[in-house]
Amino acid sequence: MKDLIALAEEIKDEKLRKKVIEYINNPLPKHPEIESTGITIENSPASVKRHHKYPGGLLEHTIAVTKMAVKMAEALEETYGIELNRDLLISGGILHDLMKPQNYQLKDGKFDHLSDFHLDHLTLGIAELYRRDFPLEVIKVVASHHGDHGPVSPDSIEAWLIHHADNVDAAINDIGIRICQARSREFGIDDSQIYKIITPLKLYEMRKKLGKDKVKEFLKEKLGIKDE
Repeated sequence: MKDLIALAEEIKDEKLRKKVIEYINNPLPKHPEIESTGITIENSPASVKRHHKYPGGLLEHTIAVTKMAVKMAEALEETYGIELNRDLLISGGILHDLMKPQNYQLKDGKFDHLSDFHLDHLTLGIAELYRRDFPLEVIKVVASHHGDHGPVSPDSIEAWLIHHADNVDAAINDIGIRICQARSREFGIDDSQIYKIITPLKLYEMRKKLGKDKVKEFLKEKLGIKDE
């Protein structure tokens, strides 16, 4: 969590910075009918079936999206001579998925969707941002991070950057997930065992540099799998 807090501390506006850090430290919605799932931001996945579907995945995704959006903004500023709102990028990136732990439960040792909780992370997140009196421009970035397929489309360059950073990180991680799942099927194990020893992107990088056979050898050694 220290890396996420460190990102939030880069927000220059003191009031916004304090709000974001308070949200990170106390993310549970203040509603009498909403109870904690027991899943923290630090331990939560970012999905249960696809990208970042492992403990700590949400934290990785949140940090990656925020950093990518800032870097893309810097490239646009240098190329086109424009000036973008860094505070808006950082706060929007950090906050865009922070309600996801409220959508999940641990069931038989695996993450699953809550069967009787029908407020998605975006709806819940927007409601909580309103309740905590976040600036409207921050709320709009979070509300539009699904792009044209969400409840509202992005209406600023900063909002589009968060949307595209979100998509890029999810898509690339999803490729790594599929590689892990392919190897887990081949070995007859649950893919969660692979995520305990290596991240999907590290495995993807290894396959690209060393090839599939070396990846198999590495996983067999780490997982204690013997050839028959």
